[in-house]
Order: sequence, then C-alpha cells, then structure tokens
Amino acid sequence: MILSTLLIFALSGCGQKAQTPPPAPETPAAETQTETPDGDRNPTAAELGREEKTNLAFTVEGETELVPVTLYIGQGYSIYIPDEGWRLEKWVDDGIPEDVWESVINDDVELTVLHLGEKTLAEAQDWVKAEEDDYQLVEDKQGGLGGTDEKDREMLEVRFHTSGSTMYAVLYKYPVEAAEGFGTRLGVMADTFQVME
Repeated sequence: MILSTLLIFALSGCGQKAQTPPPAPETPAAETQTETPDGDRNPTAAELGREEKTNLAFTVEGETELVPVTLYIGQGYSIYIPDEGWRLEKWVDDGIPEDVWESVINDDVELTVLHLGEKTLAEAQDWVKAEEDDYQLVEDKQGGLGGTDEKDREMLEVRFHTSGSTMYAVLYKYPVEAAEGFGTRLGVMADTFQVME
C-alpha cells in the first residue's frame, strides 16, 4: 500500500516535470520559422521598406477613424490587415493559391488575394469572370473589374497586379447595403496591396 502510494506520487511528479519543458522549445522554433534550410524565406517588413505595424484611416459616413493594422507578407506580396475583426483562411482551388480574409462580423464580407501565375491581364480577367459568373462585371480604366450580383445583392471589386510575369488579383466582396461601411474599408485595405519586385 505504501509502495503504491509512493509510486503514484513519483509518477505524478514526473508528469508535472514533463509538462513544464514544452514552452521553452517554442521560442527557437518561432525564430527559425521564417528561414528554411535552403534559405527560402519571406522578407521582413523592413526589407520591404514598409512598417510592420501602422494605422489606416477609414472615412465612413463622414467620420474618419484610425485602425491599427499589421503587414501580412504572403507569397510574393504584402498587404495591411486590421488587427481585429478579420480571420485568414488559406487554400488552393484548382491550382490557384487563395488567401481570404473574412469579416468576423459579416461572413458575406471578404478580401481575397489570388496568385494567378503567369496569366496575362486578359486571361486573368477572363478567369475571374468565369469564376464569378453570378456578377455582371465591367472593366474599369485601370483594367480592374467591378459589378453586382443582383440576385444575392452583393458587390465585387477586382484589382490586378503584376510582378514580372506573375499576376495577382485582389478581390473584395460585400453586400450592396454595406457599400458605405465595408465597401469603403475593403477599398482602403486593397489600396495597401504591393507586389514584391
């Protein structure tokens, strides 16, 4: 009986010791995450000549508010995303990598960055029109697309960016009735998109 009690105390003591070490290895892992053995890593905000953290000014209904944002560095691009109110989802759809920020307040509001590979502007426009065929999209003077899905009463804006032979598309969607609020915010966020040279 005494032996089994001592064993229980000894084992519970070992269990506690085993629980304490895990936090320590996380720090070196976090430091080395940006660099892989082959030297392939994302640049830092400083290397891109951009602030890691700043504020964006959103003017909604005549009122300007400064919102804290952090620079997100993706595959060949960077963009400022507000610190609160957005969740990131990443996936690959038909070979096209997608980074999607969805509003935590309204899941009909999202900003998406598409890595369209070596498509020309015309090919990229055609691809988006085929993918978003619920929207009546019209080309603007900069080659972007915009339009409305009358059935679901949603707006879609698309901007195209190139870096060398690589094409990116920045899409943002929002309900028609949210044009003044979310539409304005998404436009300001999309304005911060930059490709890496």
